[in-house]
Amino acid sequence: MTSVGRSRNDDTLVLGMNPHTQLEADAIQRANPTARVTTIQDSFQNDQVRAPGLDGKQHVHDLRTDAGIRTFVGTLGLPLAQGQQVAVAIASAGDDARDELAQLAQVWARAEKGGVIPSRLVLSGHSGGFSLWGDEGPFRNGSLTRDSLARLAVAMPRAAARVEDLCIAACNNGFETTVDAWRALFPNLETMWAYKGSAPGSASGATAHLSRWEKATRGEVEALRPDLARGLRKGENLAVWSRREGYQTATVNESVSNLRARQAAGHAAFERYFRGDEQVRDTQHGPLREHYNTVQALLGRPEVPASERAGLEQARDQTLRLLFYENVATRFQQAHGSSIQRGFAALGQRAPDFSRVSRSEALALIQSFETELARRHPRPVEAQRLLPLLTEGLRDLQRSRIPENWL
Repeated sequence: MTSVGRSRNDDTLVLGMNPHTQLEADAIQRANPTARVTTIQDSFQNDQVRAPGLDGKQHVHDLRTDAGIRTFVGTLGLPLAQGQQVAVAIASAGDDARDELAQLAQVWARAEKGGVIPSRLVLSGHSGGFSLWGDEGPFRNGSLTRDSLARLAVAMPRAAARVEDLCIAACNNGFETTVDAWRALFPNLETMWAYKGSAPGSASGATAHLSRWEKATRGEVEALRPDLARGLRKGENLAVWSRREGYQTATVNESVSNLRARQAAGHAAFERYFRGDEQVRDTQHGPLREHYNTVQALLGRPEVPASERAGLEQARDQTLRLLFYENVATRFQQAHGSSIQRGFAALGQRAPDFSRVSRSEALALIQSFETELARRHPRPVEAQRLLPLLTEGLRDLQRSRIPENWL
């Protein structure tokens, strides 16, 4: 624990990646009308933020460029070296997530200069346990990683030290290893509220959960009970941590040996979906969702050795992308349509629309493309450029090729 800049209050900062962030902030405000609730959400235009200049007027800063990040950071009033650290943190965020991180830096800058910031922090969005991303639809937001938030916390230590109560209103952030990873960002954290597995959405219970969290963390709080969401949808998935009581869950954790057995049994189902023999009918239920939940639970257990984690992380990432393969194929086609056209044309083939074919058909098309390309001497440049997009992206569903906000 550090005493740097501690100033307890009941104000709340809500950073949300989904379009309904304001609904969640309003629920917290209704629960405690006297406390101040600050909302950070997607900006008016991707990765652009407004900040006051020396002339007192609001200026737009384009965070897609290094120059735009530098001019924005210059408005925070921080020492040069610290400003450079903040700039690196903002630059580390992915497309359409820099605006949220920059807005957080604006709030936290007050603490760095001796001011007061909210002691309570809510992070909201879709999540696989290591990032937060925005909802599906035409205004889909970016993906903000815990690593980028950690970089900002290091760059702004006084602000990070003032966060005492943390709520992660997102799926898969309540496993023990994930809770430990979030706690590492905030040295004075007293409590944390998160979810093992699925979390309720705004329209299906999140606002009720947040109202209970607000009441439970009001004032000086030493501990949270894991049954605080009892009777609410997804209340059984609640996990809490407090400095006094440690990590607790609403339900008993399954043994690691049982989880390993379930993972091994579920791999056959994964293979069927991966080959395209079966298609996902319900992204929230069924054998593939159960397998994903098992992999997440294993990753959440500190007993699982580091030597196994890379394989489990790959399984997590691929399974999640399989669950939402229809979204993946649609976004893949939208993002790479021109490259697909050029690559197939270079081999004299008609380019497919991957958003309109099944996974098994897509795999057959990719295999045919790869075989034909191997026959060519010399190999057409456009086809060579396309191949890794097809194999590493649509076939292997690697996280480096298929970002979370496509899901």
